[in-house]
Amino acid sequence: MPENLFTRQFKDFDASKVALKGSNLIEASAGTGKTYSIAILVLRMVIEQKIPIQNILMVTFTKAAVAELEERVRKFMRLANKVAKGEEISDKTITEIVKKADSSEVLKSLERAILFLDETSILTIHSFCQQTLNQFAFETQQLFGVDLLPDAQNIMTDEVNKFWRKYITNIPLDLLALLIQNGFSRAKISSIVKEHLSGKKYLFFDEGKSNSCLSEDQYQSYLELINQTQLNYQFTYDELIIYVSNHVDELKEASEKNSYARKGLLPFLNNTENFIQQITAKKSAAYVQKVYPEILEKIEELVSFEEQQKEIISNLINDLYCHSIQEIGNGINFYKTRYNQINYDDLITKLHKALHKENSEKLIKRLQEKYQAVFIDEFQDTDKLQYEIFDKAFADNCTLFYIGDPKQSIYAWRKADIFTYFKAKNSVNELYGMNQNYRSSESFINAMNVFFKPTEDFDTFHFKGEPNSIDYLPVNSPSNNSKGNLLFHDEVAVPISITQASNGDDLNMLVVAQIIDLLNKDSKYLIDVNGKSEKVKPQDIGILIRTKKQGQKIKQALSKYGIPSITIDDARVLQSEEANYVLYLMQAFLNISISAINKALLSPFTGFKEEQILHFNDELIVEQFKKYKETWDKNGIYTAINEWITDFNIINNLKNNTDGERIITNLYQLIELLHKNQSRKNLNHLELISWLKRGIEGMETEGDEYQQRIESDEDAIKIITIHSSKGLEYKIVFAPYLDLVDDGKHIENSSFRDAITGNYLSAEKAQLNEEQLLEWKKQNEQENRRLIYVAITRAVYKCFIYKNDASFYNHSSLSTFLNAIKLNPNELIEIGNNIKLDEEYKYSSNNKSKKHTQIPEVNFSLSEENWRRMSYTMLRAEHPSQIKPKTQEAENDYDNFIFSTLRKGAKTGNMLHYILENISFNDESRWSIEIKNAIDRFLPNQHEVYGPMLYQMLQNILNAPISIDGKTFSLSNVNPYKCINEFEFDFNVQNFQPQNLSALAIENQEIDVRIYSELEGMMNGKIDLFFEHENKFYVLDWKSNYLGDSLEDYTSEKLNEAMNQNNYHLQYLIYTMAAKKYIKSRQSNFYYDKDFGGVIYLFLRGMRSNAETGIFTHKPEWKTIAKMGLLLEGEFA
Repeated sequence: MPENLFTRQFKDFDASKVALKGSNLIEASAGTGKTYSIAILVLRMVIEQKIPIQNILMVTFTKAAVAELEERVRKFMRLANKVAKGEEISDKTITEIVKKADSSEVLKSLERAILFLDETSILTIHSFCQQTLNQFAFETQQLFGVDLLPDAQNIMTDEVNKFWRKYITNIPLDLLALLIQNGFSRAKISSIVKEHLSGKKYLFFDEGKSNSCLSEDQYQSYLELINQTQLNYQFTYDELIIYVSNHVDELKEASEKNSYARKGLLPFLNNTENFIQQITAKKSAAYVQKVYPEILEKIEELVSFEEQQKEIISNLINDLYCHSIQEIGNGINFYKTRYNQINYDDLITKLHKALHKENSEKLIKRLQEKYQAVFIDEFQDTDKLQYEIFDKAFADNCTLFYIGDPKQSIYAWRKADIFTYFKAKNSVNELYGMNQNYRSSESFINAMNVFFKPTEDFDTFHFKGEPNSIDYLPVNSPSNNSKGNLLFHDEVAVPISITQASNGDDLNMLVVAQIIDLLNKDSKYLIDVNGKSEKVKPQDIGILIRTKKQGQKIKQALSKYGIPSITIDDARVLQSEEANYVLYLMQAFLNISISAINKALLSPFTGFKEEQILHFNDELIVEQFKKYKETWDKNGIYTAINEWITDFNIINNLKNNTDGERIITNLYQLIELLHKNQSRKNLNHLELISWLKRGIEGMETEGDEYQQRIESDEDAIKIITIHSSKGLEYKIVFAPYLDLVDDGKHIENSSFRDAITGNYLSAEKAQLNEEQLLEWKKQNEQENRRLIYVAITRAVYKCFIYKNDASFYNHSSLSTFLNAIKLNPNELIEIGNNIKLDEEYKYSSNNKSKKHTQIPEVNFSLSEENWRRMSYTMLRAEHPSQIKPKTQEAENDYDNFIFSTLRKGAKTGNMLHYILENISFNDESRWSIEIKNAIDRFLPNQHEVYGPMLYQMLQNILNAPISIDGKTFSLSNVNPYKCINEFEFDFNVQNFQPQNLSALAIENQEIDVRIYSELEGMMNGKIDLFFEHENKFYVLDWKSNYLGDSLEDYTSEKLNEAMNQNNYHLQYLIYTMAAKKYIKSRQSNFYYDKDFGGVIYLFLRGMRSNAETGIFTHKPEWKTIAKMGLLLEGEFA
């Protein structure tokens, strides 16, 4: 038994001299040559211990790592064989090992090893378990002929659907609607069951409890409880409304006396409900508590009722999830037993069970006879079961090496267990440390030591006071470090630069500016190795990110300046945008119609615009798609899509696209997957389309073949997640997203290791108690520190780190390091070296030029002249625009912004649409974020002017009174769950004369139509907002039109002039027709006069929260809609 943990010290590791016996743990810091050392140890086992190569087991955790280690072992065996034959090689360590050995035996051992290299056991953990279970089927009590099920998702999907049909559809609809509003879904069931079955136990699941289905009476009891809570809420809310209405004068007086209340709440007092909403949103503010105590008391009651309802619903949802775990788990197990199949997780659990049952000695003995030496690589990523397999099988009577770096343990979400590492560390015979860095330059190694240990007592990895901890031990540079240096103005560049930015977008621009400074032809940066200098190239740079979204933003920013970059991540190709477009294409092949074909052709693949497609020869294109369908029937989907690629010149078109290489790579990978699954599973056309749909929804993505392939990486910056970068190196690293924050407020789901049981638990964040939340936060902070370590240690010469100064990141993991470094400055780390962005820069490379080809011209002549894809825009007659000149000065800052500063044109309209589509009408908490996102997207660098005013604009828009069909309400009262943004529609239109639509006009409401001959086809359009409020449906359109510089220009009379001028009356009749058809398809008892509320056109510049200016409303008479239905479809609407 090893000595006490607290007295143990790491011994310096030397692969050529370490004793080859007992159990050992090697802590190998980043860049210290771990793979090289394992291969040297294997070589010594063969030469010194005379262990046959086929009796040495090497386990690592990815197929890529297996391939790398196998290549290294093969190479070293052959190099050693050369030395044994008297040849010279450059590797002094191998030469020394061979020459020290018995010359009469060494050649035999090496030649025998080379002979059996193909039998070397270099395996992933799953391959080792599978091989062991198959080879020792009798000892492990496995059935013969068991098949491995690489993708169990189909079974999971079937069982989830079965559970939903059998149990969930029996829940009363009102209750089910509440559950779904609170996050309950089929996808969530699938996710929770999958996590639980893989080892992350659902927090509320009790193994000993029977989690059965609830009865109808039990569901009814839940519903009654919820209804009673809602009644209590409504009663209290009505009391509050009455109180505010009866005390307006007192509340006004109290508000006037407090400057904060006067400015922030008094303006809303004229609208009781809005006033209450505002106080609720600001109830934690001290001035609100002081000025409105009586109101707050009622609001607290309301909050209490809301929490009661949430708790009731949460308990029911937990019960349903627990029932689903039991029911679906049993269903999956039954399937696997019936068909004699196991999945990857079963491989580990079955071998673990076999090794830990009674009478397992025979199996252990057989394993030790087969493997006399064992190496477990990347041991820090091992979980509890995996460690217990190796410990039980090989800790005694074998030579066992665990090799890993706890500082790089960053896979807790995959159950990699740092506490298991500690357990192994405490149990092995010997501890060794590898602290000589062969990856980085000497200056960068020294800078890393300062960064990770700025003071002697700095708690680098957040383990202070714990019995087991990870410590940062300074790493050394080899005496003959030949990596060279990055030079700046002919001096060694400062190895670590930390730049601070006020927000994420500024941070991205700083990254681009610095990269331009590195790549610029006049750059003062050079890479110098042994006196030979080279300019920095894109391929020398790696940008480390946390999320795919971050990578996309960086890539877009680089593309703007022509800088080549590729993303390397674990994204699944079936969830790519291209997968959706391939689905549209297959649907068009199978169900050939003009609308389906147009949908398929309006894609990044073709680059076609809607105007081009309208001029296609429909007869010809339908014939082409019929041929693709015939090819699919005869030769399969692979050939059919490739014919389409050729016919439409897809590859040449995509070469001009910024992301062309990415799109092409995804397209061909998708075609291959479709072909493989069609052939392997003998799927018919509908089944193949269904398979792709499930994949897009995330149901078919297990296995390496679904991971997005890397597009060409020739001379390109690599954008890669920190997790994926492990084991890689880049000459220059950019780390813009190390401000890691896990405060528990911005996540929905969480998983953590229970300190008492050692089990991993999963639950929604809101369901964790205080102790669990603290444990989760501590473990996340520890892993965040390790992520920072992994990111920075990828660099050879220099790392650019970026710190977000927004207050949200004040206590980020990176701040801990930065604060300590600021207190202990060092010349190896610079802070605040901002580079100005060169807006005129365009990257060019001497060895790479792009051909610019045009999208192939499509010359179709129409054979079905009347058939069209129609829209309001196509039908309306154009009227000359009448811009009203500026006549007076604005009365206040807001009016000045609305009528003068706020730009006219489509860009402003798109920006306002974007904001209104992305905000919640009755929750201001994210307004500022969405406004900022919109300004960044449409009007960069205008935050200071636009930000506050757009916020005020939203308040005016959403609180303005809308009167229509006998009702008055504001958009802030509308339930967000009853809204559909950008509601797109298509409906068939028979032959008709467009000019006949003019007959639908009524007094003062004009409809002008372009004069066409007869038309038929598909009417298409998008309604900005389609919503339901108080049991009526409404169509709403946002209008940013500038009608004049005074509110008088936005009165009802002026709005009707604008409606006539722009032919909007025609637009809303088409929209009403589409809305009516949609509602009727889902609500058989729909009655227009009772259920349809009308159309709302909001001219945003003219809207004010206390006035009806800027608001046009109208409910077309039923006879008008019926007449339109008769005109367009030959039947009453």
